[in-house]
Amino acid sequence: MADWVFAVERAYVAAATGVAPTEIGAPSPPSLHDELLPKAYAAAGAVASRYLAVGTPRSLGLVVHGAESAEAGALSHAAHATWFLPRDVRVTGLGADGLAHSLGGHVVPLEEALACDIVCVHAPIAIAAAQLRRGTHVNVLANATLDSDLTKLATVTREVPGLGELAAGLVDGRQLDELTVFVIGDGSIALRALHAL
Repeated sequence: MADWVFAVERAYVAAATGVAPTEIGAPSPPSLHDELLPKAYAAAGAVASRYLAVGTPRSLGLVVHGAESAEAGALSHAAHATWFLPRDVRVTGLGADGLAHSLGGHVVPLEEALACDIVCVHAPIAIAAAQLRRGTHVNVLANATLDSDLTKLATVTREVPGLGELAAGLVDGRQLDELTVFVIGDGSIALRALHAL
């Protein structure tokens, strides 16, 4: 089950170190209609959480908006299970009821979901520093916006080149109890890794 997440992690390491694994082809622009794109985003978010979340995360927040977004949230939960098994799963947004039920979680207001150790955002929301607590790691896996205070206070890692540099050990991940944010780009590295499986 975790093979897809490990494949994505290896692809980011290869991209950062310049060592291209033989199973990954030449770069091509991703299609927004590619059926594997939500899985690619979920895997990238899980890899980011591995290096940027607190050591033993106890809670996972999923912010969704609609059926497709809820499916992406379920993929994020599955991808994170590669390394983490948070006991407290909090889901918020349109489609939260069914997702929370299927994951054994709880439907909560947005502020409670944003108070988790790891938060995966699959909805177009605005995120402010004041909504988060110290030590939270946020994966921005949708077209969400970060307020200026958050970008100043948090350690923000962009997909390229940041995720590969983290996974390859070229830069440090979490230091203490700072806020950390991972922002997905086009997901093309992860997508190519998944197509190669």
